[in-house]
Amino acid sequence: MRRLIPTSRALRALVIPVLAVGLAACDDDDSGTTPDARPDIAELASSSAELSTLVTALQTAGLVEALQADGPFTVFAPRDAAFEALGSTTVSALLAEDNRAALTDLLTYHVVSGRFTAAELAGGAVLPTLAGKSLRVEGGGGVSVDGAAVVTADLEAGNGIVHVIDAVLVNGLNGVQRAALTPEVSTLVAALEASGLAHPLAGPGPFTIFAPVNAAFDALDVDALLADGDLLDRVLRYHVVPGEVRAADLEDGQTLTTLEGSRVTVDLDSGASINGASVIAADIGVGNGVIHLIDGVLLESLDIVERASLTPDVATLVAAVGAADLAGVLSGPGPFTVFAPVNDAFADVDVATLLEPGNRGLLQDILTYHVIPGEVRAADLVDGAAVGTVEGGTVTIDLDGGPKVNGAKIVATDIETDNGVIHLIDGVLLESLDIVQRASIESDVSTLVTAVGAADLAGVLSGPGPFTVFAPVNDAFAGIPAEQIGRLLAPENQALLQKVLTYHVIPGEVRAADLVDGAAVGTVEGGTVTIDLDGGPKVNGANIIATDIETENGVIHLIDGVLLENLDVVDQAVLNGFGTLVGAVQTAGLEAALRGDNGGAGFTVFAPTEAAFSALSAIPTDPAVLADILLYHVLGGEVRSSDLSDGLAATTLQGGSFTVRLPASGPAIEGAQNTVSIVVTDVEAANGVIHVIDAVLLPPTS
Repeated sequence: MRRLIPTSRALRALVIPVLAVGLAACDDDDSGTTPDARPDIAELASSSAELSTLVTALQTAGLVEALQADGPFTVFAPRDAAFEALGSTTVSALLAEDNRAALTDLLTYHVVSGRFTAAELAGGAVLPTLAGKSLRVEGGGGVSVDGAAVVTADLEAGNGIVHVIDAVLVNGLNGVQRAALTPEVSTLVAALEASGLAHPLAGPGPFTIFAPVNAAFDALDVDALLADGDLLDRVLRYHVVPGEVRAADLEDGQTLTTLEGSRVTVDLDSGASINGASVIAADIGVGNGVIHLIDGVLLESLDIVERASLTPDVATLVAAVGAADLAGVLSGPGPFTVFAPVNDAFADVDVATLLEPGNRGLLQDILTYHVIPGEVRAADLVDGAAVGTVEGGTVTIDLDGGPKVNGAKIVATDIETDNGVIHLIDGVLLESLDIVQRASIESDVSTLVTAVGAADLAGVLSGPGPFTVFAPVNDAFAGIPAEQIGRLLAPENQALLQKVLTYHVIPGEVRAADLVDGAAVGTVEGGTVTIDLDGGPKVNGANIIATDIETENGVIHLIDGVLLENLDVVDQAVLNGFGTLVGAVQTAGLEAALRGDNGGAGFTVFAPTEAAFSALSAIPTDPAVLADILLYHVLGGEVRSSDLSDGLAATTLQGGSFTVRLPASGPAIEGAQNTVSIVVTDVEAANGVIHVIDAVLLPPTS
C-alpha cells in the first residue's frame, strides 16, 4: 500500500480531480455564475462546538488549506466525544509531531471526493477516500460509516458537505500505526520497528495481531530479544494470524496458524485467552485487520534454550549451558523437562570455577542432572517419585508444603516451549556430584579444595565411600597464619596435610540428625572428634554452620574452624616452622618416641627457634650426642604455662634437670650450662604441649 507522505504534496496528488472540478466552477463564474458564499468545510468545522478536536487535528496535520479548496468534498467528521472515546493518551500520541503521517492517513480517510447527502447514502455505498482506501456506508435505520453512526447530517459548506459521526474511523490506520498510538504496547511497537516487520504489517493484510502490553515484557530480557534479529522476527510473527479474527470468531480449543508457522490455542474458559495469555482488550479495528491486547508474550514457539535466553531470572543457567556446549542438545527435538535454577540459586556456587573450560565435563554432568527426558508438567509430578535424569541419576519429587525437587522449591511451573517444559527452582541440584566435585564449586571451601589436591586425596574422597566431611570454610583457614598454611601445602609435608584432612573425614554417612551430644566419633585418620550439641552443633569446638550438603558418596557439613587436635608435638613443630629441630629429632632417632603418648603422660617440649640453632657453632651429627641434647628439652608429662612457678625444678627425659625462673622480664629456664627465655607458651599438641625458647639448652654432659 502506498503511504501518504507529509501532507501537502501527497494530498495535492489526491485532490487533483476535485480541483479540476473547482477550476471548471471558476470558468462558470467567469460566465456569470454567482460564487458560493457559504463557509468552506474548514470554516464550518471551526464554528462547531463539537468538532474542536477535529479542527486541532486538521491544523496539526496541515490539512486546513486543503479542505478550503473548491472540492466538493464529503467529510465524515468525528465529534469531540468520539476522540475522547479513544482515550486522552491515544489522542495525545496522534497529535504528536512524530505521528504526522499516521494522523494524515487517519484524517484523509474521513474525506471523500464529491458531495453526498444522507439521503444519497441511505442505500449504502463503498466510497474511495482521499487516503486511498475505501470506507463502507450502510443505511437503514440511519446512516453509518464503518460502523460509526451519523449523528448530525447534511451540514452544508461552500465546497462540500459535512456529516458528524460518533466514532473516529480507525480503519484509516493500519495495525502498526494504531499500535503506535497505543501507549500500552510501545514495547511491541519498538520491537516491530527493530525487526523490520512493521512495513509488512502495514500492508493490505488482513492481519490479526495479538499485541502484548508493555507489562507483559517486564519478565523478559527485552535487550536480548531485540539483539537477536532472527529470534525477534519469529517471536513477533508468532503473534500475528493471517486474516481478520474478531472476538466473536474465537472458539474454545480453537487453534490458529500464525505467520511464524506454528499454532496458538484459544481458551474461552473464564474469558478469552491465547496460549494462556488473557485477552484484556478485544476487537481494536484497523484498516488492515484487528488488534487484541493480551497480558503475556507468546513464546511457546521457542525451544528451551531460546526461551531461557529471554528469561533474566535464569541468565546464569544460560551462561552455563553455553559453557557446557549443551545448547545444541537442549534445542533438539526432545521433549525435555528442565528444572532451571534461578540466578539466586547459584549464590553459594563458585560459578567462575564451574564455567572454566577445564570443568566442562563436570558442568555437563550438573546441567544434565537438571533435565528429565520427556515432558513432565506440574500436574504430572508424583509425591515421592524418583525420576531418572539425562545425566543418569535420579531426582526425588516432594509435594509436601509445595512442590520440590531434591529439596529445591519449584517456584514457577509449566513454562511451555516448542520442545518441552521448564520449571524454575530456587536451588542448584548437585546431589549427583561426589564430595570432591561438590566442594570444588562451593565458593566457601576453595582453600580446602586446594588442600585436598595438594594432599593427593581427591581420588580417595571421590571413591564410593560413603564419607562424612567436616569441611572448614575459607575463613577458618584464614585464622591460621599464612606461613603455616604454606607449610601445610608444601610438597615435602604432604603426609602431614593428609593427616590433617583425613581427621576431618568420618567413614559412613552421618547427617545432622544423627549427631549425638558428647559422642566421640572415629575419623578416617584414626583419631576421634567430639560432638557437642549445646548451644548449636559443634565438632571439637568448631561450629557446624551448614549441615547435610548431600553428595553422591556422602554428606558435607561446613565448619568454622580447622581441626588440628590430632597433631602430635612433631607435627606441631613442622607446622610452626621448627624445621631444624624436627630434622635433629629424626637424626637422633627420637621421632617415633615423640609421636607416642609417653604411656599416657604426654610430653612437654621446650622448642628452640631456628635462630637458636643458627647461633650454635655446630649441630652435633652423632645421634647419641644429639639425642642427649634434645632430651634435655623434654619433660615427661604436660606442663602448661599456668603450672610454671619460680624456682620450679624439673627433671628432663635426658636425666638432667633445670630450674624455672619467673622474673619481671618474662619466664626463663636456668639450665645446667645456660639460661634461655621462654618466648611462646602453650602450643597444644595431641600428646603434649610445646613452649618456644630463644636458645638451645645445653645439658650437663655436653
